[in-house]
Amino acid sequence: MPRGHWEGNVFKRPTRSYWEGSVRLGGRRYYVTGRTRQEVLDRIRELVARHAWGLLAPPSRLTLGEWLGEWLRQGEGRWRPSTLRRRRQALAPVLGELGQVRLSRLSPLHVLRALASLRERGVGSRTVQLAHATLHTALEEAREMGLLADNPCSRVPRPRHEPREARDWTLEDMRAFLASALGDGRPLALGLALMLLTGLRPGEMLGLRWEDVDWDGEALRVRRSITWAGSEWHEGPPKSRAGARVVALPRLALSLLSRLSREGEHAFWRGERPPDARAISRLMASLCEGAGVPRRPAHYLRHAHASLLVHLGVDVKSAQRRLGHASANMTLDVYSHHLPGGEKAIAQALD
Repeated sequence: MPRGHWEGNVFKRPTRSYWEGSVRLGGRRYYVTGRTRQEVLDRIRELVARHAWGLLAPPSRLTLGEWLGEWLRQGEGRWRPSTLRRRRQALAPVLGELGQVRLSRLSPLHVLRALASLRERGVGSRTVQLAHATLHTALEEAREMGLLADNPCSRVPRPRHEPREARDWTLEDMRAFLASALGDGRPLALGLALMLLTGLRPGEMLGLRWEDVDWDGEALRVRRSITWAGSEWHEGPPKSRAGARVVALPRLALSLLSRLSREGEHAFWRGERPPDARAISRLMASLCEGAGVPRRPAHYLRHAHASLLVHLGVDVKSAQRRLGHASANMTLDVYSHHLPGGEKAIAQALD
């Protein structure tokens, strides 16, 4: 097919579902991809325009691994430590597959094959999904900086997450866990019980100080969160603006708080360092075993509390404020399932 001025080379391989194109500008060749021939042509013309204005960086020998390393280093001052840790973890399996590929030569097929390889190696579907999403974000910044003509992740479908089926706790399970935690009596065990009664995140529970408890108003104020950043603990503001909130306390929560010593600054731990993530996991496993309920991570207690709110008839906006979600959509999407037991469970909970 005849090509116009600056149209470059546009073609579609029989084994691929997308179109490819290339154009030579300033003595260097640039590569793009698209869903249709016209989309590839539009991208080539965009490259030509950016080259004419001097906005197009020349393709370099920079590898994907080198770019991702630089991107993560730049993120140290922009992101929360927990966000930086999650992104490093998400990209680790990708680096093993694609780290040596030159950034300017990275194609959708590279990404597609890498994700397929992760699945073949038994990597979980959620991990594969996070790897794709994080890689897409990193490559989009490279494209905006002129280091990449096109983001190949945009042409790769988002992997599907297939969660494993797990039985949710019933109301009886929650009562048994509370009894187990209250019977243990250690400050951290009581902190886990408070999470079930209030919907606090683990970091918000660890960050709770005595000055945050309003005994007369029967409430607590969430002002900070303590999170594990891979090698050290980090204390900062809640996860989002909505996370800074006031949470009303049921009488059982006030009762368990009154059992704690007020010698330290924080409610559920004393000393220079909070309990590490492994200590929390071990205690959570021990309490679940003692209660005879399915083993769950500490964050599940927040999920269980949200389930109770839904089935007690609490409206979505009130549940959103109590849980500290940035939007009501998040509350609906994550917590709109039902507890086993139906009307009987609701009546028991109200009692």
